[in-house]
Amino acid sequence: MNKLLFSGLALLGVGAMILVSYGIYHLAGSDLPPIIKIALALIVIGLGLALIYVIRDRLRAIKEEGI
Repeated sequence: MNKLLFSGLALLGVGAMILVSYGIYHLAGSDLPPIIKIALALIVIGLGLALIYVIRDRLRAIKEEGI
């Protein structure tokens, strides 16, 4: 895999993890009802899984194309 692509994906992952951690920190300290907290957590997990699937699929396509 191209070093530049790997570096970009690594930085994207680190930035996303920092942002998610910050959101979890503020969500845990808020006065929202538990059902809202659970719903938000499920939405974030679902989006994260979808993003991981798309990235893996795209990396597989890049590998097959030989780019």
